[in-house]
Amino acid sequence: MPRRKILEEPAPSGRPCDRPGCSAGGDYKAPKSRGDQPDYYWFCLDHVRDYNKSWNYFEGMSQADIEAYMKEAVTGHRPTWYMSGNGAVSPEKLQEALARFMAEGMHTHTKATPALPRKLRKALDELELDHPISQADIKKRYKALVKQYHPDVNRNDPAAEERFKRITQAYKLLQEEYILPTAAS
Repeated sequence: MPRRKILEEPAPSGRPCDRPGCSAGGDYKAPKSRGDQPDYYWFCLDHVRDYNKSWNYFEGMSQADIEAYMKEAVTGHRPTWYMSGNGAVSPEKLQEALARFMAEGMHTHTKATPALPRKLRKALDELELDHPISQADIKKRYKALVKQYHPDVNRNDPAAEERFKRITQAYKLLQEEYILPTAAS
């Protein structure tokens, strides 16, 4: 497995640090403003850390501008609009539906149990069980069917012997899927 890379120093760019009086290389960029096409300062590591600690994106914005920015951030600063016609639902109808849903209560809207794979459905049918079921119920039903269809009880009955084999195979499959304890336990 590949190891995670630890943040590495960038390759030296050859440009000097933009902080006056610093002779280190300016390998780290920092935005000059919050404009659409930002221009960057290039600082050494120590100076970019200082700059980032003191830089305020919202500096110079009014409280209303900040709130508008936060509202637009919900949609990634992309325009949104209500769809009309062609089956679209108005905001009022959505509000009504939500109110009705809350009034009915969440208990009326239950999730359906996920569909079982065909082989598990067949195995449960063979044991005459329905999903969902516990490990204990599967084991209990298996023991009852084994007593009923065991070859020692049904001598010279090939149908009973065949049913016994199918019951055993179904139980083994369910052991694997439901992680039932083995026959030794």
